[in-house]
Amino acid sequence: MLRHLIRPNEDPIPNLDDALAYALGLDEEAVNQGKRIRPLLCLLVTHCLGGNLHHAMPFAAAIELMHNFCLVHDDIEDGDEFRRGRLSVWRKYGIPHAINIGDYLFTKIFAALLLGYGKMPTEKVVRFFTLMAATLDHTHRGQALDMNARSGKITIQQYMRIVKEKTGYYLAAPLIAGAIVADASQGIEEALSRYGLFIGPMFQIRDDLIDLTVGKGRDVIGSDIREGKRSFLAAYTFEHASSADQQALLQILDRPREATTDEDVQQALQIFAKCGALKEAERICLELKDNALACLKELPERLRASLEEITEYLAGREK
Repeated sequence: MLRHLIRPNEDPIPNLDDALAYALGLDEEAVNQGKRIRPLLCLLVTHCLGGNLHHAMPFAAAIELMHNFCLVHDDIEDGDEFRRGRLSVWRKYGIPHAINIGDYLFTKIFAALLLGYGKMPTEKVVRFFTLMAATLDHTHRGQALDMNARSGKITIQQYMRIVKEKTGYYLAAPLIAGAIVADASQGIEEALSRYGLFIGPMFQIRDDLIDLTVGKGRDVIGSDIREGKRSFLAAYTFEHASSADQQALLQILDRPREATTDEDVQQALQIFAKCGALKEAERICLELKDNALACLKELPERLRASLEEITEYLAGREK
């Protein structure tokens, strides 16, 4: 379906049609298309609740398009040069083209949702649009909070608000969409929403930890440190480390990306370890996992078992 949505209706335009395939990992050279976790969640919920998978496909495609549109713009905003083990879109095509590529992916979100029009009840199509609009609203407000936090200190409470807005709602959205397709009860929708708002922050904190090991396919480890990102680890350090270590971390995070050395990254890692930030991140991930699993108790057995398995995978992933 993604290939169909990005197929040009006329002669292909260089630096656009080829770039859409590149951004989605659908070009011939791609070796990593990403996890596709959001469309998977939508289709899984639909299937386990006995819904029509064909009716779920428009939202599944739309949420994946939204995800990749966000990644294209996020890499520009963060200055990340690599994505999924190769050049990010802006590094390959340049910033002006990358902005347009991201914008065009955004328009395809609505083209995907419209695929359901006339093939499923209009009420469900409207609910898909409403859910997507709310998800985009939360995600972009979260992104603004994230960028605003890239100077000075940040608290754990501020960090958790950012990741709930930026990540939580758009992991919850495909779960809710699957329930909508299957005509699930309001109680099931609410349970899935609560579950998503726990696994979203868990997913992001795990990402913060992965950035310090395998680098999330971004060429080097510590990309978050180099970009000055206020991760959970930084937030914890600002609340629990010594004044000297807090000041040292601030200097590293506030240094221009191109001036941040491998030694700076190693120093930040040492500060995180010294104040217990790494252990606390692992503990919070487990706490969020337990809270997410508790939300599943109200769900039918088949869906609960499937989401429990996915939760364990997300909580322990290493890439």
